[in-house]
Amino acid sequence: AADRSRSRPPVAAAPVASSSSVPQDIQAFVEQYRLDWWVGEVLSRLSLYQRQNVMTELGNMHGVRNPSGVVMTRVKQVANTQELLTIFIDINQLDQHVAQELWDLTEEQQQAVIAPGIYIQNARSASTAARSRIRQVLAGNDAMGGARREQHHRLSENLSAT
Repeated sequence: AADRSRSRPPVAAAPVASSSSVPQDIQAFVEQYRLDWWVGEVLSRLSLYQRQNVMTELGNMHGVRNPSGVVMTRVKQVANTQELLTIFIDINQLDQHVAQELWDLTEEQQQAVIAPGIYIQNARSASTAARSRIRQVLAGNDAMGGARREQHHRLSENLSAT
């Protein structure tokens, strides 16, 4: 049976989402700061300029509680929504139908689908999980099924006004 785990693979068995491997400078950065393996995959898909921008600005992250989160915050600042969506589709190896559904969304909806995390973890099928996020966003919720912040804020304002 094939391994269906979405958790971190052993170093020697990192998933191959594309034919290219993670460049050595990125691999060293990932190891130095003990980043999640998929952060290296994200960094390798940025332009050289974007990647250098992220990596040099984060030159000293020792002692940071969630270094992968810090790197991804910076990635979101240097990459546009279309670039992030392309990375999301690629590293999660989403099927063509789900990818097309994502491209058909508005930019705001695409951002909402990606918001919980660019790498889908703990799911048997990343495509099914992505499709679920899409359905939630199209229903007016956040990607994980909760009320959107602005809806939640309006609801609490309405409740306090009564």
